[in-house]
Amino acid sequence: MDRSPDSPPPELVVPDALEVLDAGIAVLDGVARVRLWNRWLEAASGVDSAAVLGRVLFEAIPVLDGTRLKTAIQDVLETGAPGVLSHTLNPVMLPLRLSDGQRMVHNVVIRPLACGGGRGCILQVTDVTASVHRERVLREQRDARYRAIVDAAPDAIVTLDTRGVIQWANGAAARQFQHRTDALIGRGIGVLLDPLSPQWDEIAGRFSEPGGTEIVGRRRDGTRVDLEPSVGRWESQGRSFFTVILRDITERRRSREALEANALAMKQMAEQTRATLDALPAYIAVLDQGGRVVLVNKAWADAPVDAPFLGARCRLGDDYLERCAAAPDREGAPAVLAALTGILHRGGPAVSMEYHGPSGTGRRWFRCLAAPMEASPYGGGVVMHIDNTDMKEMEAALREVVGQKSTLLREVNHRVKNSLQLVSSLLTLQTMTLTDETVRAHFRDARSRIEAIALVHNRLYQTEHFQSIEFGSHLAELCDDLERASGGGSTCTVSVHADPVELPIDQAAPLGLIANELVTNAIKHRDGPSARVSVDLVRDGGALVLTVADHGPGLPPDFQMGRSRSLGMRLVTSLASQIGASVTVLPVAEGAAFRISLPLPAPDEELPQQPAPQETAG
Repeated sequence: MDRSPDSPPPELVVPDALEVLDAGIAVLDGVARVRLWNRWLEAASGVDSAAVLGRVLFEAIPVLDGTRLKTAIQDVLETGAPGVLSHTLNPVMLPLRLSDGQRMVHNVVIRPLACGGGRGCILQVTDVTASVHRERVLREQRDARYRAIVDAAPDAIVTLDTRGVIQWANGAAARQFQHRTDALIGRGIGVLLDPLSPQWDEIAGRFSEPGGTEIVGRRRDGTRVDLEPSVGRWESQGRSFFTVILRDITERRRSREALEANALAMKQMAEQTRATLDALPAYIAVLDQGGRVVLVNKAWADAPVDAPFLGARCRLGDDYLERCAAAPDREGAPAVLAALTGILHRGGPAVSMEYHGPSGTGRRWFRCLAAPMEASPYGGGVVMHIDNTDMKEMEAALREVVGQKSTLLREVNHRVKNSLQLVSSLLTLQTMTLTDETVRAHFRDARSRIEAIALVHNRLYQTEHFQSIEFGSHLAELCDDLERASGGGSTCTVSVHADPVELPIDQAAPLGLIANELVTNAIKHRDGPSARVSVDLVRDGGALVLTVADHGPGLPPDFQMGRSRSLGMRLVTSLASQIGASVTVLPVAEGAAFRISLPLPAPDEELPQQPAPQETAG
């Protein structure tokens, strides 16, 4: 193509075009002398073209001598192959600055160029500061989001190099292992691990594979922490790194060990329960909600075919209710069936029933105990049959023996009462022969005491209980007898107020004699033709209080109970001491009053009442 006559020559156009490029352009000849240094390079390097043109570049700018740029230029001049210098691998090349004075990040492309009949090169310098800054900002934003997410993670996360040295750690790692984050950087991963745990070489090779392996870590205070590691490998700028997640599974491991221990304990309990059931002589079966047998003990399994208890021939899987319904020859079977149906279908209460085995020779008694299995998620119940024929026979024999003993004791009390009444009659006859009134009075007192004791045995003869008597009614009857023996209402009036109370015979007999003495004395020493005597028996806290008062002449001013020469008073004091009672003379305006306080034993603490099992005798 022909050039226009008005067009400028190429040797003038090319330099001008290189001057206006938004890039640094430098042309070097074969010995690296500068042939072109455009205005962009002048502004960026601060070196005028006049200062470098015609001079060797490394002499004009001495800081470039010995740099990677010099080596690259020499390689291009010698080989003719282009070269590229990137800022990522060569952070310092030309001493270039931006307009604000900051260092310029740049790339350099070196291409071979024919220059003056020889080999030269052209340097193209590109400003990448803005793009590098933009990439750095984006990377920092991305890293900030990543760190925010990782720092919020509950698990410890650390970044390691290939040697196992910690490059970064999140907040959870610092909290979990009780170290400051900056104190972890630069230290080996072993600072977080127990000395007996695998070291980094083994962790990097083994735990990068799935498998859920567990290791042991150590906190700063030396406490142990169970860890589940997860390891991931990644590359950056030609270097390898590892991200390790250390999950604290201490509580999970404890829970697992507790579950294993509970499972073992439950297994042992099940084995122990089964051994216990097998050791019992009773016939035991476990039923599901439908009444089918799901478990039997050894006694049931080994029972002979002709065993007489209900459902003896049932085996695992059989319908027990159906088998019970087909046993009409067993008296009480319908009641047992109804109770079991209520337990299995409606969750009824536990039952205890007796029934006869099949009729015929050798008929036996059985007790059926059945209860719902409330703790089982599947419902059902347990049924037990106990052969209590021997117990029934023993009970019958015992009842017969007790009946004989009761008859014997009643007869003994009857005979004692008759003997005492005979003695009383003899004393009465003897009294009739006496002329001395003083002696006659002594005989009457003796007869009164004997009759008081006879009255106790009479009550024991009339009751079913031979160890104690109801003392309130006994006291009223005793006072009635004393009133009649003294002539009735014309001679004395004895009013009795007595609370019902059961007293053992060892206390009732002495207390009755004390009452007899005090009432007899009140009648004997009455003031006037008729005596008025009041007798009260009440409970007062933990004591039984007997009070005998009259409206007679009263006691002497110097009367002392312990020093009285009266046989009656000495007898009262002796009997009271015998049963642990205290005797007090009460101050009254008229007559005399005595107070006998007898401590009562504390009643036994009542046991908590359990619902009584239903029972039906067959």
